[in-house]
Formats: sequence, structure tokens, C-alpha cells
Amino acid sequence: MTTHAVLEWRDGLPYSTQFDDVYFSASPDQPQHGLAETRHVFLQHNELPRRWQALPVDKTSHFVIVETGFGSGLNFLATLQLWRQYAPAAAHLHFLSIEIAPFTLQDLQQAHTHFPELAEFSQALCKQYRLLQPGINQLELAEFSTSLTLHIADTAQVLPELNVMADAWFLDGFSPSKNPDMWQSPLFDCMARCSRPGTTFSTFTSAGFVRRGLQGAGFHVEKKTGYGAKREMLAGQWQSTANKQPVTLPKVAVIGAGIAGSSSAWFLASLGCEVHVFERADKIANGASGNPRGMLYPRLNAEKPMNDQLALRSYSFSLRHYANLGLNPDGFKTCGLLQLGGNTREQKRVHKVAARYDHLGLLTQVDATQATTLAGVPLASDCLYFAEAAWVNPSEACQAMLAHKNIHVHLQQDIHALSRQEASWQLSTATETHAGFDAVIVANAAEAGKLLPDSGMWLNPVRGQMGMVATQAALLPLKKILCGEGYLTPVHDGMHAMGATFAAGDVDTSLREEDNQSNLNMIRNLSPQFDQAETAEVTYARAASRCGSPDYLPYVGPLLPISSLTASASPEFADLPVSKGLYVHVAHGSKGLMTAPYCAAVLARRLLGDFELPLPQLTEDTFWTGLHPQRHLFKQLGWKHLLNPFNDPMPS
Repeated sequence: MTTHAVLEWRDGLPYSTQFDDVYFSASPDQPQHGLAETRHVFLQHNELPRRWQALPVDKTSHFVIVETGFGSGLNFLATLQLWRQYAPAAAHLHFLSIEIAPFTLQDLQQAHTHFPELAEFSQALCKQYRLLQPGINQLELAEFSTSLTLHIADTAQVLPELNVMADAWFLDGFSPSKNPDMWQSPLFDCMARCSRPGTTFSTFTSAGFVRRGLQGAGFHVEKKTGYGAKREMLAGQWQSTANKQPVTLPKVAVIGAGIAGSSSAWFLASLGCEVHVFERADKIANGASGNPRGMLYPRLNAEKPMNDQLALRSYSFSLRHYANLGLNPDGFKTCGLLQLGGNTREQKRVHKVAARYDHLGLLTQVDATQATTLAGVPLASDCLYFAEAAWVNPSEACQAMLAHKNIHVHLQQDIHALSRQEASWQLSTATETHAGFDAVIVANAAEAGKLLPDSGMWLNPVRGQMGMVATQAALLPLKKILCGEGYLTPVHDGMHAMGATFAAGDVDTSLREEDNQSNLNMIRNLSPQFDQAETAEVTYARAASRCGSPDYLPYVGPLLPISSLTASASPEFADLPVSKGLYVHVAHGSKGLMTAPYCAAVLARRLLGDFELPLPQLTEDTFWTGLHPQRHLFKQLGWKHLLNPFNDPMPS
């Protein structure tokens, strides 16, 4: 579970009772002492102004800072301020920080009141600082071209698995005498493994064993003048005779302009890649992503760890993502959702899920009386309440993402063949060819099976029909989304969205009156009050085919050549053939609106890592391999050991 920092406020300053130390220092005579110390120790002695001014102005460049100890976020805010002052507009800052006990939002805001000149940056951070979960949290501050990757975990847990190339290290956290567990060889070994020619570090401490540890790991270390009463500090650079190699961002083709393809394109484009999206229809979001409403909430069962992990990570990530897109009131609305325990089996699931996940702060269990008060209509069972749940207009979300300046959309392009010519990919329609792509992401749902017939993926189509009904007296009081066998939204512009039917294996998308009636019957089962809605009229309906997988997990990742896979060996993942730029992002089923943005962000960074740009990753290797598009083939070959799904639903 997420354990927040236990603070005492001494003279208005945050003090850690766990580590018996201050987060930053200040005095009536020097109210900016903590900020001045940050600038001296971390910004000046990593030579950030000079290095950022030297970044190329004509192309996207990436700068990675790794920090041990996020604390009050003061280092991050000061870095943001300096980044905006000195970095080129096209550059992107990646700030990775590890924190075992994060501040609550209220404590964070209170701490930042000491530094009014950072108010703009504090507001941007605090807007994103919500729904944090144990493990990796990604906060995007697009207005500053900055990504904050916040690991809520012990450094001893994170450092051995860290896969990134840092340009600078902020060795913060509490002093070695207060927090000796952090200042050990795993830290220094990780720094050596994750540094490149020119990587720098700085730290407020000058402890001898820290200096010797850094030197033993291969760093050139110098003693520098500390700040204020602190006589000395340490700073230095990774000792390497190799040259820092320039990185060229790949040109990427994405096939499919639904929520998976649009998200994939957007996250790559936001990292500086040129992206071309190919869609066979004459408009984007033509499939299931074209529905006017989609619900954003996690369906949990407390029995399938990998599925619950994906749902929980995607939920918090995607809520932040859609909020950042700046959609209009018709495109995104947070209104909360009540998931009903309508029968004995569902009641058991509600209680089991609440017992396992209530501590995360994403959901609470409420009884029928409480649920009735929240919903505004009578409910008859215990429910799971997701206060932050929302509905999204998927089509508008796709439009907003594909409007990125680095994305080029090509409609009425039915890609029927892929081929690799020398070092690049070629996409072919019946009449023309598109060439020169370094990588391809296939994100066209069930059509991926036709394009990649030898992929080893099992794709299951599922028909669904949703509708809209005009409000009436029985429906109007509804204040929260209700979700049971189907869903019903509160009134918006005089209408409620309802749905959706579920017909496995059915790909027919013609409208059916029996499906409208099924959705209306579903509404009446949600609340006794809705029995009065006898005259509810379906004013709009839409049917689409979703694409899923046998284990209800999406297929996300590189596609390996099957011809090179044999059942005779029991390889490790590193032993498998390397994908040459072909990736898959499909099979989200009915949860793509929530899971696709998270998976797209994960895929974008993994893809760039394959092209020699190892940015901070958004998921662990074990989780990533559990989404592999050929995982069912691996199981057939006897390679279950490659998948390593998490045993625990959430890391503690």
C-alpha cells in the first residue's frame, strides 16, 4: 500500500519523524534557504544551465535526471524553473525520482508555500499529483515539456531493476547517518550501470564512505564547497573514455486510428518522433472507438493479479491523461461511478475487491443506504464507489491526440501488406506504397490478424451495441454512473448513455432492435426507481466489434519472427531473436478506453529503448513480458517462465 510521509510541522517546516530529519531548511533570516541550497548543490554542480544551453535547438533532445528521494518536490520545482529558462523549446526533460513515503497532496501544497516564486511550477505538479499508487507513477507536465516518473518504493527495490541512461544524478534523501540503508553499494552499482559518457552527479553529503563508494563504482569525485554552514559536498562525473553517441529518433508508422493507434501515435509524437497514422476508413475512430461515450473505471476481481494490475495502473494513468488533453465538456467528465453488487456472486466480488484494494484510495465500499445517497436514486445492494471515475467521448479523445504537430494522418489507406526493405519498413495498399519507416505499430484491432496471419496471436471479436435515451422524471435524479450488467450515465444535454450488449464471436455491426430492448431492460434492473421509466426511448444507437484475447489482456509489444522460435530450447528473454521494428498494440476488449493510453505510453518508451534511447520506463520487465503479443505461443512452446506475471495484485 502507499504509505505517506509521517510529518511534524515545526515552525511551519516539514519534519520527518521516521528519519528524524528536515526535508529542507529555512529560517526567518533566510526564508529561501532550502531553495538556495537546492540550486547550489544540485543545479549548479551538475552544470545544468551550461549543458541545457548546449542542447540542439533544431531537433528533439532528451535529458534524464535520476533523483533519490523526492520528498517535498523542491528539487523538482527548482529544476523545472531552470529548465524553462535555459532549455530549447524542442527538448524534453525526464525526471525520475524514488520515494518510499510520498507527501500527501495537502502536505505538498503546504510545503510549497515557503517558495512563492515557484508557485507556477507547484500548481502544475499538484494538478497531476493525484491517484498515486505503489510502484511507477507517470506525471506529464506538457506545458514544460517534462515527464516526472515517480517510483513509490524503497530504493533497494527499484535500483537493481532500473533501466535508464541518466544524464545527471541528484543524490538526495536524508543524510547517511539518518538513512544509511540508501547509501550503500546497490546505489553506486546502479549509477555505474545507468550512466553514460558525460553523466554527472552531486550530493549535499561529503561522507567518506559515500566518496569511496562512488570512486569504486567508477566516478571521478571532487569535494566542493557546501552551502551555508555545510562546509563540503561531493560532485563529479562518470569516468569513461567512450564518446557519447548521438541518437536519431525513429520515424514510426501506426496502422489504425482508434484509441490504441491514436494513443500510440500521441505518446511517440510527444517524445519527438515523426509519426504517420494509416486508417482504412474515411474518418478516425471508425470502430468501437467511435462510440459517443465510454466509461473509465477498473473492473477488478481480486483473483487475476495481472488483470487487476493492468486495470489499476491504467485507471490512474488514463484519468490524468484525458484530463491533460483539454477535452471540452462533451468529451470528458468526472462524475464518479457506483459498481453494483446486484446478485450473490457480485456481492462476494464487491466485498473481496474492497478488502484487497480499499487501502489504495481509488475505491471504497458503500452499503445500499450510502450508495443511494451518492447516486440520487434508490439502490438495493452494497457497491464499490469510484469517486474519480469518468466518462469519455472516445472519438473526441482520438481527434485531440491525432492533432499533435508531429502526427500525420492518412485516411482511406487499407494496409494489406508489410515488408522490410533493407533497414526500413514498407506499407502497401492495393494501389500505393508507403516506405521509409524505422518502426511499425499494428493497432487495427481484429484486422491485425489478417495483416499478421503468422503472428501466433489469438484475437476474439465481440459485438456490442450501446445507445442514448432522453431523460425523464425517473432517470433525471441520477448523479453517478451506475454499472451492473451494463451502465447508465447521469444526464448530459438531456441524454443518458446506456450499454452495452456483449456477443462473443459476432462481427455484424448492423443495429438490432432486440439489443436496444436488452439495454433498456438493463437500465430497469439498476434501480427500483427505473421501473417507472416505461416510456424510455432510444434516440441513438451504435454497434461495433471489439477485439479481445483469451486471457482478457491486450497484446502489446514487439512481434518476433515465428520461424526462429523452436520448442527445443528453454531460453531467457534476452536469448530470443530481436524484433526489427515491428510492434503490436491490440486486443483491449471493452476496456480499451482505459488501458490503451497506459499501454501506449509503455510501448512508446520500450520502442525508443530498442532504438538506443533508454528513457525512464513505466513498467517493470516482468509486467511488460506478461503483455507480450506472442505469450500464448510461448506457453505452447513450454516457455511459461518467460512471462513471469506478478503474484501479488499490487506491490506493497
